[in-house]
Amino acid sequence: MNRPRHADTRGFVLLDALIAVLIFSFGILGIVALQASATKLGGDAKYRTDAALLADRLIADMWGAVPSTLATDYVTGGTAYVAWRDNLVDCAKAKVLTNCLPGVAANPPTVTVGTNNLVTITVKWQAPQETSPHQYITISQIQQ
Repeated sequence: MNRPRHADTRGFVLLDALIAVLIFSFGILGIVALQASATKLGGDAKYRTDAALLADRLIADMWGAVPSTLATDYVTGGTAYVAWRDNLVDCAKAKVLTNCLPGVAANPPTVTVGTNNLVTITVKWQAPQETSPHQYITISQIQQ
């Protein structure tokens, strides 16, 4: 006795549909992972930009200062440095959204003034859920 031809193909439409749903699900997961990565990279870029702006603000203050006081007032521990650093820490505590870096209280910035007023500023931050801090280093020479 011959069976009808369509009896051999029963269930293939269901199998095709399941495979299509599986492929679609992998595509959606890939898009979600891409979005998460883009969000993280955008946050990292914002922190780097904020660090650069904060360091540039200190350099601008140094340009307006008396050159002979740079090595005492603006180095790590100096009066102008402490005021600048405390502003960063207060900003982080207040959770201000602009020009503010997370983790700056635990990773304080450093400022050194070398010969010929060559200034090196290192700004550090540590984003939430990260294990190690990032840093931005800028070097500028303040004319005498």
